[in-house]
Amino acid sequence: MSGAVIIVIVIALVWIIWLWWASRRHKPESRPLVVEENIPAFQVVALGLQGSGKTLLLASMYHRLQTPAGQSYFLTASHEDVLQLNQWFSQMADTASADSWPPGTTKGESRHFSFIAKTRTPEGFRPILELKYLEYAGELLTEPQAPGSTVQQDLFEHIHGADALLGIIDGNHIRQHLDGVPTGLMRLEQTLDALVPAMIEATCPVSFVITKWDLLTGLHPDESTRLELVHDLLTSNDHFRSLVKIHGSTRVVRLIPVSALGPGFATVDSTGRIVKVPHGTLHPTRVDVPLSAVVPDLFDQVEARLDREARSAFYDEVRQRSRLTPMEAIASMGTFAGKAAGQAVVAAFGPSAATLTGNALMSLFLDSHRRARQQSHDRLDQELSQAEQSIEALREARRRVIEDMRRKVAVLEDQLPHSRLS
Repeated sequence: MSGAVIIVIVIALVWIIWLWWASRRHKPESRPLVVEENIPAFQVVALGLQGSGKTLLLASMYHRLQTPAGQSYFLTASHEDVLQLNQWFSQMADTASADSWPPGTTKGESRHFSFIAKTRTPEGFRPILELKYLEYAGELLTEPQAPGSTVQQDLFEHIHGADALLGIIDGNHIRQHLDGVPTGLMRLEQTLDALVPAMIEATCPVSFVITKWDLLTGLHPDESTRLELVHDLLTSNDHFRSLVKIHGSTRVVRLIPVSALGPGFATVDSTGRIVKVPHGTLHPTRVDVPLSAVVPDLFDQVEARLDREARSAFYDEVRQRSRLTPMEAIASMGTFAGKAAGQAVVAAFGPSAATLTGNALMSLFLDSHRRARQQSHDRLDQELSQAEQSIEALREARRRVIEDMRRKVAVLEDQLPHSRLS
């Protein structure tokens, strides 16, 4: 082969390599289109006097919801918080010491926990929403604070911006009062005097959580009748009855009886102390309902606040979104938020902390009303189709999670009609 031929071949190879490099340089890389959305955050404020069972409720509640057993979602928290909550639960379950219980909140103390609700999608586990849980000792509402302290002011600010309020009522005080023990009525009135004035000006849903429900078993063999007796007792209090009367038509107000321990695990000894039964086993009751009711109650309350025109426009948007592709639904979000109906929805949330998450909250609110998954639109562009499938899976996951939360509330109201006060 002559030198001239070799030179031609080399030049040809160099030319081919250059063309290939140039084509790669100017061609955009093929990457999957991923649309990320923030998750809405909801603020829950729990108030209760010392010894009312706030800590046991929180530990038992997280233990119940840390896996997707019986529902499509589960809660996660920081590693430090998980260790603390599990330690409290283990101390509760340990019957080696009859009166060993986790330490409760001291006067003036607050505890903050952040829970992320996640669910499984074809792409793995995805976060759906965040629940910021703030627990306060109720004495902050009734006792003078040290000069310069801002704890009480912070508490009222959190109450004003809360998406849900939990008023913790000690079921043992109810039992004592119904048994004729004078201190029972005194402690119950102290509790209501602390909780009701702080809650009466708030605009979010309120759940009065009756703890230690297992200690009230002796009131009546039928649980629904037991709650009716407790309902009548609470509504005989002027302050409590006023809150229900004032807000019954515009806010969600409910009673939720719970037991962090379950039946037969603890009893009241001759000195009035609550002690563990030897070799008892924990069987918590309804501890998952207070947190599970937060978002459905808020959404129901917002929907009820819309006037006829805004509610009709909202349902039209829900129906329209069901006909749009996932990408089109995202694009339409800004348009709806700018319309009168979208602005009415935002206004109906009031001072809710969740409104700070903007479109993330609106997306969850709209998707919670959508029907079950429908077949996605076909796309010629495979990458876009994959992205839309990811978005559609997330929207379906949102719907499924809120539906499961609503189911828990529906079961409560079906079993215990007196649990709904509004």
